[in-house]
Parts: sequence; C-alpha cells; structure tokens
Amino acid sequence: MKRVCVVLFLAMIIFPASILAQGEPGYMKQSLGVTGELSVPVGDFSDIAGIGYGGMAKYQYGVDGKTAVTVSAGYLVWSKKDLGVAGTIQPKAFEVMAGGKFYFAQDLFGSLEGGLYFLSYSRTGQFANVAGTATRFMMPVGVGWQKNGFEIGARYYIFNMEANSFSFTLGYNWTL
Repeated sequence: MKRVCVVLFLAMIIFPASILAQGEPGYMKQSLGVTGELSVPVGDFSDIAGIGYGGMAKYQYGVDGKTAVTVSAGYLVWSKKDLGVAGTIQPKAFEVMAGGKFYFAQDLFGSLEGGLYFLSYSRTGQFANVAGTATRFMMPVGVGWQKNGFEIGARYYIFNMEANSFSFTLGYNWTL
C-alpha cells in the first residue's frame, strides 16, 4: 500500500511538470489561498480523536485549462477524546503537501496530493501526563468546486488502512 501511495504521489508531480514544460495558457494561472477545514476522523483514528478544525495556506499554479499543481501547508487540532480510566488525549497535526488538481468541468475539480503529517498528541491521565510525536506519509483525495476565487471541497485523508479522516474545506484564492 505504501509503495502504491508513493508511486501515485510521484506521478502527480511528474505528469503536471511535463505539461508545464509545454507552456500552455492556464486557468487561474497562479493563486494564493487560505482554507478553513473541518476534519471528521474515521476508523481507529476516531478512537483517539474527536472532530478537528484548522486552516491551510495553498499556492496553485494553473498548468493548462484542466490541470493545476498545488503546494500547501496547514495545521489541524482535534477535540479531546475521553479514554475513560486512561484519561484524555488530544492530537494535533502540521501538514505539508504537494499535488495537483484536474478540472472535470470549468469549476468542478478532483484533487490528489501527497505529503507529510507531523502528528503530535498530549494525553492527560490520573497517574501521568504523556506527550508524543509521529511523522506519517498521507495522501488526500478530494473533489471540489471553485468559482470567482471561492472554493469548497471534500477530501478523504488516507493515513493507513485503519486510521483515516474526512475533511470539508471552505476557502478563498487570490489570483497573483
């Protein structure tokens, strides 16, 4: 599974870069945007995380009328989850991603990105407080709608087979 994710991520970088070399005119040639995000953990991740929220900054380069390359960074915080006798836990994550968008219609797009998730958590309990960190490769796959700078979307973050999340985004992009 990890190899498939790495191959897909590399394909998303190499393919748009090869199109970029052709110099075709782009849709929203360059933009810088901010996005608010609401995250809903699923699978095993929902055992240690509640609903999450955060924000992201994104740069987009329109390669042609249907393809754009994206680079983004963001921060997410999930609400504390009660673990019963073990106390409570609260995960947080800083994410850095690169990938692309493909526009199916003028305003409707699909996206595939890959990047690193720098996950940290703090657990408070009756007998001890514990904190930890982990770095994971993740791959969000999504769909969205973009019009006049406004963007709304939904993404499914693939961390591993048991721990994933859905995210809903709302943001604005400024043309550069």
